[in-house]
Amino acid sequence: MKILHTSDWHIGQTFYDYDRTEEHKHFFVQLKKIVRDEKPDLLLVSGDLYHTSAPSIAAQELYNESLLQLRDESLAFGGMHIILIAGNHDSSSKLDVDGLLWKYFNANVVGTIPRDNDESLENRAFYDSVFAKHIIPVRKSRENEVLGYVVAIPHCYPQNFPNINPKDGKQDRMKKFIALLLEKVAEINTEGLPVILTAHTLVTGSNIKGHDAIIVGGLDNSDIGTFSSGWDYLALGHIHFPQEIKGSNGKARYSGSPFPMNFEEDYDHFVNIVEIEKRGEMPQVRQIPIEPLYKMETISAKDFPEGRRSCMDLLPLLHNYPPHKKAYIRLEVRETGELPSDYIQRVKTALTGKKARYCLVKQEIPDKPAEGEGLSLTAAQVGALSPREMAEIIAPEFFLKDGDEKYDDKQGLAELFDQAVSNVTEQLS
Repeated sequence: MKILHTSDWHIGQTFYDYDRTEEHKHFFVQLKKIVRDEKPDLLLVSGDLYHTSAPSIAAQELYNESLLQLRDESLAFGGMHIILIAGNHDSSSKLDVDGLLWKYFNANVVGTIPRDNDESLENRAFYDSVFAKHIIPVRKSRENEVLGYVVAIPHCYPQNFPNINPKDGKQDRMKKFIALLLEKVAEINTEGLPVILTAHTLVTGSNIKGHDAIIVGGLDNSDIGTFSSGWDYLALGHIHFPQEIKGSNGKARYSGSPFPMNFEEDYDHFVNIVEIEKRGEMPQVRQIPIEPLYKMETISAKDFPEGRRSCMDLLPLLHNYPPHKKAYIRLEVRETGELPSDYIQRVKTALTGKKARYCLVKQEIPDKPAEGEGLSLTAAQVGALSPREMAEIIAPEFFLKDGDEKYDDKQGLAELFDQAVSNVTEQLS
């Protein structure tokens, strides 16, 4: 079975008020070519299809049109199955409703995990419905033979998984739910077909480059052992940095986002082609690069020679910036005080008529003052701070570093703060 694994599309994202529809269309053109060239049996999308839980009409149209075009592209080689799961940015219930129609196009959309008043294993009717939703036989078309199985786990907080054993803690709920699904697959997979597990979550030890450490999930990390055994490839979504998970022997991977979602994602982006012959065999994984339409570019005064490192020294470079180069521009300046009142306007004027898009000026944050002294920040400096960074400035006594006196006593407070910000961020996204 050949799988095309991708995730974290974030359709509908705006970036510093710039609409990114053109960039998503550019990605889907490349994805269609990959489908045409690779002829996969399965397109697997591991969550965060949309950027918000209430996507615009235009974003929904792009999503629907793109999926239909990908499906139509596959008809030339006999079709492919499409399976998508909800991420933390998506409306799980909305995706479930949409999925009722997508089934007629050989596409399964898994949004929510069912719950019931009676979640004991004796409730066979409940678990039959769970198995039918989360264990998906892969077929190139609705009538074709089964090529393998996908166990689909959409984004879900650990405490919201079915409570198979009332004595279990929240992390055990997730682990036992996944194990139950994999046991069922082992029971029905009498032909030894490949088994794919897909989930949208943060795996402990992952490289979270490009993410605010608060937003990626804080206390809801899952170690690789949470996913039990009985699968041949674990297709992950949520983290945008493409990577193999340590301790998985090359069998668990984040495909990563298809193009940069912020300035910190200054790395190459890919989709994965995964080939598995049969159950128990090692997956063969290839990364296919995706070329972004707009690159993220940071122009820093730190890179200038001594004596030419003021914010004004960046303006000639912007005036001479290639007019047809498509990029989002972030400026880093060394000044810690207020910038000239017309500086932003000068920056925008320097880029007038060019394809580049100005986003922000990032100022250095002064060193923390001695106890009892105040700290003066400009509006630009405040705007560049994350909630955690601002909290560390205001109340540093709650955000001690490992090794500091009383670190163990204060660590819980910092974690609670991170979780609160994570919850608010997801509600607003």
